[in-house]
Amino acid sequence: MAPALAAGCTVVLKPSEVAPLNAFLFAEIVHEAGLPPGVFNLVSGYGPVVGEALAAHPEVEVVSFTGSTRAGRRVAELAAATVKRVALELGGNPPP
Repeated sequence: MAPALAAGCTVVLKPSEVAPLNAFLFAEIVHEAGLPPGVFNLVSGYGPVVGEALAAHPEVEVVSFTGSTRAGRRVAELAAATVKRVALELGGNPPP
């Protein structure tokens, strides 16, 4: 998010519904830093509902997703309909 904000882009963050607290803390920091309203946006909810809406929305230009391969395929499928750029970090293994 930092490079996007530094470049003057607006950001919409949808954190994992399993562990969202760090995103809420980051939102507080951004607010206290004095960023103008609408530059950083936090939306919470379940991925199949909120995440799919973001990936499919015609005004969202870029989607960056970290998660499962199955969910990443769905994000790419939805984003393709509006020909947006997509960055996917998929799969991987949990820490030992």
